[in-house]
Amino acid sequence: MAGALSVTPKGIGCEVKMEGQDWPAGPGRRRFTVESAARCVSKSLPRKPQPPVRHDCGDDAFFLTSLKDHIAIGVADGVSSWQRYGVNPALFAWELMVRCEEAAVKHAGKLEVVELMTAGFEAAVSQDGTLMGSTTACVASLHCDKGVLDVANLGDSGALVVQRDGKVILETKEQQHYFNCPYQLVCLPVSQRTGLAGGDLPASSDTYTTQVRIGDILVFATDGFFDNVFKDKAVEVISQMATLPVSEIAAQLVQLAYQASKSLEESPFGTAAASHGFRHRGGKPDDITVLVARVVAGPTGSTGH
Repeated sequence: MAGALSVTPKGIGCEVKMEGQDWPAGPGRRRFTVESAARCVSKSLPRKPQPPVRHDCGDDAFFLTSLKDHIAIGVADGVSSWQRYGVNPALFAWELMVRCEEAAVKHAGKLEVVELMTAGFEAAVSQDGTLMGSTTACVASLHCDKGVLDVANLGDSGALVVQRDGKVILETKEQQHYFNCPYQLVCLPVSQRTGLAGGDLPASSDTYTTQVRIGDILVFATDGFFDNVFKDKAVEVISQMATLPVSEIAAQLVQLAYQASKSLEESPFGTAAASHGFRHRGGKPDDITVLVARVVAGPTGSTGH
């Protein structure tokens, strides 16, 4: 069952609150679930969402769905350069997220995260044969009985897991072919397909696993966040707000990235550019999507390890 969604305009962008369905646990088993919220802001003029697009996050997309034993999460960033060919980059990003969500539900959380991304990708590219675009993707699965989080990351979206004491227990690394060219899944019309030349596959994802505990904050975001907010600053804000509503944490992180994207102060993107011999001053205007989930005890769970 997918989490219930409610969208409310508030400040910058739109806020999406998600509440996962609770399921009964077996006797004696430790149960985890999450409180979660997403927030996004588009760098472009407002666009009315049309299927498969669910929310106006610019070219970004995301999903969270709660199953009996797992919670599946994903974020994606459609590659904006497709606009020069008259293609809406958000379409493939959202199609991928929708299909990943459907695969998670269909297989009841039994797929490994790379398999989940693969199932979503194969379903997305096999739709009507006319879809075009490319996207990065970060897909995760939280085992609600074991508290194990698995993440597959392709490209420069990513995930960060911070404990209540500020310790980072998971941090994905960006994958790039060369500067500002991330790994990406590509979808071409059937008439133009010669294998999948020019694109990457889910199997190229980096994978990560960590054990979570009550109170841990899981952050999934597109590069509009990571290009503008240094990790130390993000961890500082997350730690300070760790007990506040997740909607407030997501809003603050997006606000932080948005302000930095308009600033001339040093940014992670500028630092990376310099390391590759390029000059870039300040932040990088971009679509920004942040999904925040806090690990909490399920209906029969305990309050710690």
